[in-house]
Amino acid sequence: MEHSMIGRIFLGRYQATKVLGEGGMGRVYLARQLDLGRQVVVKIMHDHVAVDTKFRERFQREMLLMARFQHPYAVTLYDASLDNPEGPCIIMEYIRGITLDALLLRNTRLSPARVGRLLGQLCEVLMAAHVEGIVHRDLKPSNLMVVDPDTPYEKIKVMDFGLATLLDPITLKKLTDTNSEFAVGTPGYMCPEQVRGEEMDHRGDLYSVGVILYELLTGRTPFAGRTSMDVLIAHANEEPPSFTDAGVKGWVPPPIEAVVKKCLAKEPGDRYVNARELAEAYEAALEEQTFEPEPEPVVENGEAESLVATAAPGKGFDSHQIVHQLEAWMPETIATYKLRGFVQDVGGEVVESVPGRIRVRLGGPGSVYWPKKGALSWLGLGRRFGQIEMDLYLDRASPDRESLLNITVAMRPQRGDSIADAAWRARCDHRPWRRRASASRVDREW
Repeated sequence: MEHSMIGRIFLGRYQATKVLGEGGMGRVYLARQLDLGRQVVVKIMHDHVAVDTKFRERFQREMLLMARFQHPYAVTLYDASLDNPEGPCIIMEYIRGITLDALLLRNTRLSPARVGRLLGQLCEVLMAAHVEGIVHRDLKPSNLMVVDPDTPYEKIKVMDFGLATLLDPITLKKLTDTNSEFAVGTPGYMCPEQVRGEEMDHRGDLYSVGVILYELLTGRTPFAGRTSMDVLIAHANEEPPSFTDAGVKGWVPPPIEAVVKKCLAKEPGDRYVNARELAEAYEAALEEQTFEPEPEPVVENGEAESLVATAAPGKGFDSHQIVHQLEAWMPETIATYKLRGFVQDVGGEVVESVPGRIRVRLGGPGSVYWPKKGALSWLGLGRRFGQIEMDLYLDRASPDRESLLNITVAMRPQRGDSIADAAWRARCDHRPWRRRASASRVDREW
C-alpha cells in the first residue's frame, strides 16, 4: 500500500495523516482538516475508475444528492471535488468506532434483542434514504460503523451512501472480474436481481439487510462457496439454510427467523414493502417471543426458582410498588453477573449500588425494553412507556446453603404512571429477570 500521500494536503485544507484502507474504487485516508482542526476521512478515486466516460456526470449528481441527505445514522459528506490533482476525492465525517463485522468477530453472534436495536437504527436511515430516492446497493457489515460498541448505547452509522452508483456496468464488470470485493455489491450480500443484472430498487437493500440479520443471529452468512461465482449463484437460486441447520436451534425464535427469511425472498415483490415495514415486523416478532406465556418454574441442572408477585408484601415496601420474590440456586457472583447482563441488555441506568442492593432506572433515553406493541420505539415513532425504578436485593437464604439466594425485585412507577395502570403492571409482570435467574447456564447474551 502506497504511503507517499501521507502529509499531502487535499483541496488546500485536508492533510493526510494515515492510510485507512484501499478497495476497488479508491484509497482511503485519515486526514486533519486544517482550518477546523477536526479529523475527517478522505477517499481518493483510482485512475481507472475516474476515466469512466460518464463518471464526472454521475459524481456530480450523487455528491449533490448526498450533500442534501443528512441523518444521524449516516456518515455525513463534508466536501467533494472532481478536480483534485491526486484524483476525484470525497471528504467524509470520521467516525470513532468499529465496523459491524469487527463487532461480530469478537461476539460470534448477537442476541435477537440486540440485533433488533441495531436493525431499528438501520431501518430508520434506510427509510429516510429510500424516500429521497437513494439506494445504497452495497450494504454489508464492513460498511456499517458501530459507535460505542458492546454498550447499551451502541449506534449504527452507515457509510458509502451514493458511491455505488458512480460506475457504469462495463466498468463495474471489469472490477468484478478482477477483484474479490465487488465495486458495487459484495458477493455475500448481493440480492438476486443484482446477480441477474436486472434493475434494482430499494428492496435490494432490504435483501442485503436480511443477509446481515442472518449473519448477526447465526454467526455465518446464509451462502458459502469455493468462489465468488458459487456464492452469487446460491443467492440467485438457493434457499437459505434454516437457523437449525445453521447450528443455532433455540437461539433465535421462529417468528424472527420468519422475518429474516422474508427479507431473503428471491423476488423483490415477496420481500417487505419498505424498511419501516421490516422494522415493524421484527419488532412484532421480538415482542411475540418476549411476551409469550412463561412456563412454571422447573428444577434444572441444580437450579430452582419460586416466584411471588405482590403489592407491598411486608416490611420495607409500600403500596406504590410491585414486588417479585425469587429463590434461585446459584452462587451470588453468578447471580450478580446475570443481573448486570440484564441491566445492560435493557439499557438501564444504575442510579445507586450498595452491597446487597442495586437500584436501576428503566425507560430512559437508552432504554429499549418493553416497546408498545405495533409502535416503532426503535425509530422513535411510537409512545414509550414511562420509567420504572427498580431495586434488586440479593440475600443468602441461610448461612449453611451459600448457593441458595433470595432475590427481591421491587418496582415503582415514575413520571405520572400509576401502579393501578394495567399496562404498567403487565410490564412489571413480564419478568425478564426471571429468565436470567432460571437459565440453566451462565450465558450473557452480549
